[in-house]
Amino acid sequence: MKKKLGLQDFADYIAQHEGVDRKTADAFVRSFFDVIEQGLSDDKLVKIKGFGTFKLVAVSERESVNINTGERFQIRDRKSTRLNS
Repeated sequence: MKKKLGLQDFADYIAQHEGVDRKTADAFVRSFFDVIEQGLSDDKLVKIKGFGTFKLVAVSERESVNINTGERFQIRDRKSTRLNS
């Protein structure tokens, strides 16, 4: 699947396939990701049995090139979320 999915896409899928109204599905999806976000903030790791492990990882600073101008620039270091299933 190459399509980018948003929270509403997940909620719509749950509503259609699980027989719940969209408001309930939306609340579930938002709560699910809130729990993951809080877990990553607290422990840098969230394991969901049968689904996978979310990890907060550090990405080092690196140099890149603007493809339009050829100008080189630095991309700052940052934290990123990874999911291993």
